[in-house]
Amino acid sequence: MIKNRFMDLACTDDGEAVLESLFDDDIVNGVEDDVLRASVMVIQSLCVFGTQVGVKGTPEQLRKMVAHLDERRDPSLLERDVLVWDADSVRRLKHRLDREPAVQLLAELQWKRTTQGAFDLLCEVGAWDTHEDLALLRSGFPLRFSDAERAAAATASRSTRDPDEILGVRRDLRHLKVYTIDSASTSEIDDGISIERIENPDGTTKNRIWIHIADADRWAPRDSELFEIAQKRITSLYLPRGNIAMFPPQVSSEIMSLKANQDSYALSLAAEINEDGSVDPSSITVTPSLIHVTYRLTYDEVDEMLEEGIGYREEWELGAMLDIARKRRNYRCSRGSSESLIPNPIPYNTVNTFLNESEEDGIGISVKVEVSHNAGQNRTSETGLDESDAPPGVDITPASSSFLLVTEAMILAGESIGCMKIRLDRDEFNKDAEKEDCLPNQMRLPFRTQPPPDFKSRARERRVMNDLKEFHVGGGLCYAWYARRFLLPVRVSEHAFPHCGLGLDCYVQWTSPIRRFSDLQSHASIKRTLRRQRLAELIQNGDPIPSSLVPTDFGFPLDHWPADMKDLFKLSQDDLDRDMNFMQGVGLIGASRTLQRQSQQYWLYEYIARCNKRQPDLTYTAVILGCVDPERQQYAIYVYELGLEHRYTSPGRLDPGTRLRLMIDSVYPRLGLLSFVRAI
Repeated sequence: MIKNRFMDLACTDDGEAVLESLFDDDIVNGVEDDVLRASVMVIQSLCVFGTQVGVKGTPEQLRKMVAHLDERRDPSLLERDVLVWDADSVRRLKHRLDREPAVQLLAELQWKRTTQGAFDLLCEVGAWDTHEDLALLRSGFPLRFSDAERAAAATASRSTRDPDEILGVRRDLRHLKVYTIDSASTSEIDDGISIERIENPDGTTKNRIWIHIADADRWAPRDSELFEIAQKRITSLYLPRGNIAMFPPQVSSEIMSLKANQDSYALSLAAEINEDGSVDPSSITVTPSLIHVTYRLTYDEVDEMLEEGIGYREEWELGAMLDIARKRRNYRCSRGSSESLIPNPIPYNTVNTFLNESEEDGIGISVKVEVSHNAGQNRTSETGLDESDAPPGVDITPASSSFLLVTEAMILAGESIGCMKIRLDRDEFNKDAEKEDCLPNQMRLPFRTQPPPDFKSRARERRVMNDLKEFHVGGGLCYAWYARRFLLPVRVSEHAFPHCGLGLDCYVQWTSPIRRFSDLQSHASIKRTLRRQRLAELIQNGDPIPSSLVPTDFGFPLDHWPADMKDLFKLSQDDLDRDMNFMQGVGLIGASRTLQRQSQQYWLYEYIARCNKRQPDLTYTAVILGCVDPERQQYAIYVYELGLEHRYTSPGRLDPGTRLRLMIDSVYPRLGLLSFVRAI
């Protein structure tokens, strides 16, 4: 009755164990079941109540914030939760936000009947620590993998079934030199890059770029338990105190990852680039593959190899990849990408924690300031600051050629797969509809689209923006801040529309199937299309169909798998891949962004609080980005040393680009409050 009733109500296994220990056998011996259930519900209510510390908003706003936690909203499930408890039950509990039992308990114990009182009590009993990630607990994301899920991962890792190999569509690409480039701490390595030198008929050579993406679908096909595990989580989470993977680590960091010096399954795309940086659609090839990673490199290592010339001599492939990346960046900028609109974006902060025994709580904090997309320039040089200006623990990161290389390769992959779908759709349309030996084979993919900025109806704002750019106000930061208001939201559609932010006619996100559920679905769709092509060839040639294949390998409905394979030609396009929903988990995706932003903010404020405690007179350099509330004299500011955009209320009028020296007025990390005052 008690086991797992506090699942995902504490950030650690130890915390859950402490909550369960409140119902030790010696304590509850002889207590009636109904009383025990009621007592469990009280402690559950206390946990949910405690997660609300620092949450602001009206009751209606609060309900919207947790709407993603219970998509079914079936009242009968609430009765089921009394007897049966699982991860869905936890989400429904957090959705209900029933605080009355918690308030009654706090009153009985003569504690403050507030969210802070609930938080303090849970810290007192040892279920939570003072840095408990309340945003994570509120989000409803599963925090750990159950024993059953880990067992499913272990079973999947031993699977030898590979429909792509059975059909003969998996190519052996182990002759290619494959580089993976990631951060040193990355354990889920899901992409690699190769260069293949092709000799033209006239004796000249050209470079073909290969982009290899980990074939997570090989281990987590759509009818598997491992697929259902990813479906519950939708995305991996990257938080200052550690990451929470979409798949159990024994598969995400092992058999799925493109690890060095071993064979790995991948979905590989090859393309050739024209002189202007555009992709040659006729050169695009996509295939399931078997690869062998030659080098596992970090961004810093590749930057060093390029600076020292090694990336142009011994490892010439790196230099060739960088040349392609620069062509691609210039091509996209020429088509009005966001890098063209905002060539010098505002640097932002990334916060991480680490073990540090010198700290009172044993937790150290590091802050890195970097740009959101690599403009090929060292942004820190324009601020007038360098690393010596940063507070202890802050690393101001220069521009990275390796980051540009990887970023452009992944964007190229997204455009190329979209071009491939458009080409396949055209071929399908041109098929003779009356021909009986044509198997329908339309590929479904989630295109990401973004409309162009609306300058025409906002002429006055555009003039303001252009003035900020012309006079380089605030070193260009004021322009970057103001220009962002013209960028419209990105939408997902199964129809190919332009993505103006990327400067492309089409774009599909599919390069992180270990980390994003939507990418995993895209992989399944791509591979099913390739399998259906092969199946049609086998049927037309009269070759035998391997008996181990099943309908889900091809995206056929279960009731359309006849003994006579030629009956498959009677299928329509609408029959294919009906089990795919690219909008699934949209609520969780939005919640993940909020969660990651709030977790980053908490630890940044905690870092600021520590600095302020050690050095109360510490000052920071800030620039006025613009006015957000003229009546209250409230301004958007950017604090250089912290990579922080914030709000500042001034006693008088300030112009954009004005530099200030600020001190901390007050900071409360748990409440999400930070205010600055002008230094004297």
